[in-house]
Amino acid sequence: MATAMAAGSNLDLGFIPAPAKPEVLIRRLGRGAVGIARVRCDIDGLGPLDSPAIEDAFLISHHLAHFHSEIRVDGKPVARPRDIAGLTTIHDFRHDIACHMHSAFDTLTFHLPRVVLETVFPDDGPERFEDLDIEPSGCVADPTIAAMAAAILPALAAPERISLLFLDHVSCALATHVVAAHGRLSAVRTGGALAPWQERRAKEMIAARLDGEIRLADLAAECRLSVGHFARAFRQTTDTSPHQWLLQRRVEHAKTLMRDGTRTLADVALACGFADQSHFSRTFRRLTGVTPRAWRHRHAAVGTRAGTMAGAVPRSADSRPV
Repeated sequence: MATAMAAGSNLDLGFIPAPAKPEVLIRRLGRGAVGIARVRCDIDGLGPLDSPAIEDAFLISHHLAHFHSEIRVDGKPVARPRDIAGLTTIHDFRHDIACHMHSAFDTLTFHLPRVVLETVFPDDGPERFEDLDIEPSGCVADPTIAAMAAAILPALAAPERISLLFLDHVSCALATHVVAAHGRLSAVRTGGALAPWQERRAKEMIAARLDGEIRLADLAAECRLSVGHFARAFRQTTDTSPHQWLLQRRVEHAKTLMRDGTRTLADVALACGFADQSHFSRTFRRLTGVTPRAWRHRHAAVGTRAGTMAGAVPRSADSRPV
């Protein structure tokens, strides 16, 4: 649990008078901070929400269930669809937003300051982020945001077990997608791969912290790149994301530990940075096609046969029966 990092920021969602105060998971990304929270209220008729502070930031609200509300932006009503479950609302905190809640609600929110979007697309780069081309507080159908919400929801239930690299990956991917899908850019980036020294250093840093306790911003800074540029260049160079490369290294390290046969699968899981044996088994099977138990049994059997063959003494011609 973290608190807002600047006075006047809506990062702590303090303008939402829900009975249960939402816990906001906050990650630094570039020059700003991304806040992720699940905001729920089980009672109807909550009434008006406090007017959020004017701020150069956006609130991405993905609605997990339908609810009824009225929203006015700068005094003008905003049309709401008949059913908003599965849709996403993008609030622009530079406007005066008034919201009246008539029914219970369940929403996953991402607080994105403009500086985070500018970090993804730096002003001094080949392309420039100008603004989001949206209807403030209007609803959009965005399958990518819906997929990211589905990916982050299980993690919010146990934040102490979340890999920092996973959080940074999701935050960076969300910011990049929001700009790409809903933003106005002055140019299109041509892209580029990491230099050999950058690729080597990034992989060394990830491999040294298999527990995932490393930030995307740290990797980018070490390579002297912005977060967004680094994430794109890493994928172009390795054909995968930093988080997926971390998972692959964890699995390879797990194979090494399982070969000696002395560790339990639970011990192997913890030694390789997985939250528990269940998480380890799911990831291992997804990347290899078999469970850790089956893999160890198969390779233990191969090792046993190899050892038996190596220990056998061939009979010489003199030892043949007469």
